[in-house]
Amino acid sequence: MLDVLAITLGTAAVAGIAGGYYATYAVRSQVLGETIWRGKTDTNAVALTFDDGPGEDTESILDVLKDYGIKAAFFMIGAQVEKFPEVARRVGLEGHEIGNHSLSHSIYLYQRPAATRRELEMSQNIIRRTTGITPKIARPPCGVRTPAYFAAARRLRLKTVQWSVAGFDWKPLFAPKIAANVLSDLVPGSIVLLHDGDGMQKNSRVETARALPLIIEGIWSKNLRIVALDELCREDN
Repeated sequence: MLDVLAITLGTAAVAGIAGGYYATYAVRSQVLGETIWRGKTDTNAVALTFDDGPGEDTESILDVLKDYGIKAAFFMIGAQVEKFPEVARRVGLEGHEIGNHSLSHSIYLYQRPAATRRELEMSQNIIRRTTGITPKIARPPCGVRTPAYFAAARRLRLKTVQWSVAGFDWKPLFAPKIAANVLSDLVPGSIVLLHDGDGMQKNSRVETARALPLIIEGIWSKNLRIVALDELCREDN
């Protein structure tokens, strides 16, 4: 009887750990709060998003987007906005959407609720003060959400937006591989995750900038459109 009880408790503990991991880490999880991870699937369109900037390579990415007439969404780190204010302003002036990606790229799971609230609030204030734009969307660092994160996001009226396709450009990959990662999994409604900066301040995004024309032209070759994130996710699409 004791053996059966031990097995039952052990199984329950494993299930609890697995459930907690899914709730916080799984991109598609809705357990802790509403999360957008893809857009409308009947619009034959996708959206490009960039995290961790602004940074030294953001302008190269903006140049490519301008050349192709593409609008994207940039989830900005507040501390990076303070380092590159002119670049952050350019993002907004060129019509791209700006989202909140925390103040310092700290993982919310390892913070007290008050620290999580500060991360979001301070980043929101810095972005608004610098660009004149108040973000309406947020993406937590590494996609990790907690109850404290959702409470702070609701207070700031921020919608949480994750992704459905990743270029894996945070790894040391060359442009063709980054592009292939995106294009291999692309379907209508996909939200693409790329990076224009580095939350750890270690890596450049030169290869992401080089991959971008390959990605854009590859998307078009699939007879898909590239639209703004807001348009892709708008409920009245």
